[in-house]
Amino acid sequence: MKDASSPSTDLRLEPRTAPRTPNSPPGSGRSVSFVIPLYNERQSIVELHHRITEEIARLTSDYEIIFVDDGSSDGSDEELSRLFELDENVQVVTLRKNFGKSAAINAGFKEATGEIIFTMDADLQDDPSEIPRFLEEIDRGFDVVSGWKKERKDPLSRRMPSFLYNRIVSSTTGIQLHDFNCGFKCYRSEVIREIEVYGELHRFIPPMAHARGFKIGEIPVRHHPRRYGASRYGMERFLSGFFDFLTTIMITRYMKKPLHFFGVIGLALFFSGVWINGYLTLNWAFGTPLNNRPLLLLGILLMILGVQITLTGLIADMIAFASKRDQEYSLRGVQRHPSSGSQG
Repeated sequence: MKDASSPSTDLRLEPRTAPRTPNSPPGSGRSVSFVIPLYNERQSIVELHHRITEEIARLTSDYEIIFVDDGSSDGSDEELSRLFELDENVQVVTLRKNFGKSAAINAGFKEATGEIIFTMDADLQDDPSEIPRFLEEIDRGFDVVSGWKKERKDPLSRRMPSFLYNRIVSSTTGIQLHDFNCGFKCYRSEVIREIEVYGELHRFIPPMAHARGFKIGEIPVRHHPRRYGASRYGMERFLSGFFDFLTTIMITRYMKKPLHFFGVIGLALFFSGVWINGYLTLNWAFGTPLNNRPLLLLGILLMILGVQITLTGLIADMIAFASKRDQEYSLRGVQRHPSSGSQG
């Protein structure tokens, strides 16, 4: 198979017949969906399709490739239309404007029908030859398998912040992944059915899945330098990533019990204020005047803030209880004898 960093010699598109299926390759007997969000990736679309098709055709004939055009303006829609006409396994989802990667992935998830769902970037930095290895990990019992760009082919200005970011997220969420930002991932369909992604939360699907009891795995994957276009990741992405990280912590740990989060902060502030004012009260009892002590104002302020934040958590708890719609658990399955059931 050709390496992604070398020029392709033949990318002509021809209508295909059903590909052959080996006896028992990874993922055989199950349908596979690829969800590929893209924005202005016209130059890489055809080669990416060619390489995915070349790889997945060795494994199964039941697959679909869903390209999600996130408001491209470089003619990507024309390339996608050609692929759609020539390959019956290609599906195209077109968004009216650039809504962001999470929205594009979510739109693709809603159209995916496969039992196994892959996500990949469209810039050819992900290598489709890794697909069988992901499926092997799924066969071992994992529900989510995340790629790890162990030898990342990006500039140091992106690698260092990403390294620090991954260490912080890993230590905070308790999931020992090296690369939360890698777009090359594989999921069982039941994971996707239970998780809604929005904002920039696509990179946090593993922590959200872990919070619902799914088994998370990781494999090192090859990573190639970008061949076409330019990266659209800047410092603002790292800032938004930090905010999304905080959102993930809230929805995975405190969605059902926000008072546990706000209450800890509120009580800490309140009792800090009580301690300060208690100290000042003892000073006053021994004759020290308080009219020139700014610390008194700080103590009162901390007590007021503590009460307000605690009440905020209480109100959030009441709202969470009143608006509870989603079930708080995730079922692996139910075993029931045919004769069991309620007695009339």
